[in-house]
Amino acid sequence: MPANPGRAAGKLVGIAALVAASLAMAVLLAEVSVRILAPQQLILIRPDLWQPADTVGWAHRPDVSVRINTGERAVTVFTDHQGFRVGKDGPTKAATEVLLLGDSFMEALQVEHEETTAYLLERTLSRLLARPVGVRNAGVVGWDPNQYLLRARQLLEQNRFALVVVAIFVGNDAVSERVDYMRPRAPVRRAQFRFPRSLSRADVVDALFAPVNDGLEVRSHLYTLLKHQLSVLRMRLGLTAQYFPVEYLASEVNSPRWRVTADLSRDLAGLAAQHGAPTLFVLIPYHFQVYEQAFYEYVRGFGIAVETVDIDQPSRRLYQELAARGLEVIDALPSFRAAARAGTQLFGSVDTHLSPAGHAQLAELVGPRAARLLSPTPSRHGGRTSW
Repeated sequence: MPANPGRAAGKLVGIAALVAASLAMAVLLAEVSVRILAPQQLILIRPDLWQPADTVGWAHRPDVSVRINTGERAVTVFTDHQGFRVGKDGPTKAATEVLLLGDSFMEALQVEHEETTAYLLERTLSRLLARPVGVRNAGVVGWDPNQYLLRARQLLEQNRFALVVVAIFVGNDAVSERVDYMRPRAPVRRAQFRFPRSLSRADVVDALFAPVNDGLEVRSHLYTLLKHQLSVLRMRLGLTAQYFPVEYLASEVNSPRWRVTADLSRDLAGLAAQHGAPTLFVLIPYHFQVYEQAFYEYVRGFGIAVETVDIDQPSRRLYQELAARGLEVIDALPSFRAAARAGTQLFGSVDTHLSPAGHAQLAELVGPRAARLLSPTPSRHGGRTSW
């Protein structure tokens, strides 16, 4: 007797539905497991925290309270009326105020306010000087020395600071061009599903695959983990937003970026001096400068010959140029390497910004020099410091 075609088709549909449901359940369980056991760093799109800003491009919104998780832990972020990151009780009231400028390393969305360099430095300075000191944290993700100078110009006109501390991340803060104005930055555009206008690879990716990627990378820890596990392959195929910083290539030793960055820093220090405040610059290392395994993963992933890389170059060249202009500067790399050899985990395991221990290490390093600059007869000579 011939088989019933309708019944056979129904069975196939049922099997397909069962397989699809099983796969969906497996993916859901895997997603939950990754979120619990190995949370990942998702892309953050938070217009509730950042806003377009004239002159500097973007800045914190004032008076916000938001919860953020960059992959390490959930953190509560508060800002005051000027957009400085503060604790839940607001800024510390003190006659002596220090302005702290920097990028995401000082913004420190990976840790609570009480674990940031700003707060720990505030506590250290208050103890060393035996008087209340308030550190105003103006760090914002993605900023560079151009924005440090532009924001310092705004803030020094509005406030009176006894000291300015500028944290320069050697991984990408060495800029090769001076910018005197930035338009307010438009919100990031996320890809949206649409019908491809052609069968070209670029249009199909933009219409179909990019929206999937953009949706998953802000929501799925499992997807982010898989991308991370395939990072070396993705680097080689050019399928990752990661890049190897050119600052570490030995061929960049005489790049103008070192001089441009140092000149911006000199102008910032001169501006602060006009307002009666000395300036202290702190060079923050990249995590792969501190941890050798991470360095070899990068060079292997990008297929870069180790002999073409000078892993100390950005720290060394920036230090040389800043010191040559008579600026106060601390290179944190030697101290961080010593702490890492002692077993201290200075950077996050998911998000490679500073861990709570990394912030503590930096505050301990900066505190004594900052205290001397805040004392009645500060020493204002350039030179390497090793505390």
